Amino acid sequence: MRRWESLGTGVQAAIAGPVLVGLMFLLNLGVFAQPLWRSVLYGLIEGGFFTGLLLVATANERSRRDRGSAGG
Repeated sequence: MRRWESLGTGVQAAIAGPVLVGLMFLLNLGVFAQPLWRSVLYGLIEGGFFTGLLLVATANERSRRDRGSAGG
């Protein structure tokens, strides 16, 4: 976990973004049986959204850990 947190935000986005876009695409195409063009669109939108959430959560966790180690 600390290894992921030590990466820069841009590197994290470059790693997680395509993975999450691909997963959202496959989820929409397979599980939700969306047409191909809609699965691509939803994959891009949802993948971007979840990448943003992941980056915010990572930054919050990193700052929480840094406060904990500085204070204790």
